[in-house]
Amino acid sequence: MAKTSGSGSGSEPELGPTPNLDSLTFEDAFALLSEMASSLEEGGLTLTGATARYEQGMSLVRHCNQLLEQAELKITTLKDSYNQGLDAPEDILPGQLGLTEESELDTSEE
Repeated sequence: MAKTSGSGSGSEPELGPTPNLDSLTFEDAFALLSEMASSLEEGGLTLTGATARYEQGMSLVRHCNQLLEQAELKITTLKDSYNQGLDAPEDILPGQLGLTEESELDTSEE
């Protein structure tokens, strides 16, 4: 089997270093990950090129997971602080919060 350094697919034969992960948003990292997956699926890469893309892709997966965990923690923290804020003042009526009395939001009624 003959080796080709640049396949006719028009994609880069080798990827450069992954951009600084800390500077990538989730959306940017996910887009890069999608591009890498597509290039791997297309084939035509050398074993070294495919391995390098896979390794960079795994770094992007870790980065995306970290960003998702941070977002989940932030949402949980905000939700908890919001719920604690609702429990404190008893003079706030559900209508003032844009809620109906039948709301599913737990207001810790006694």
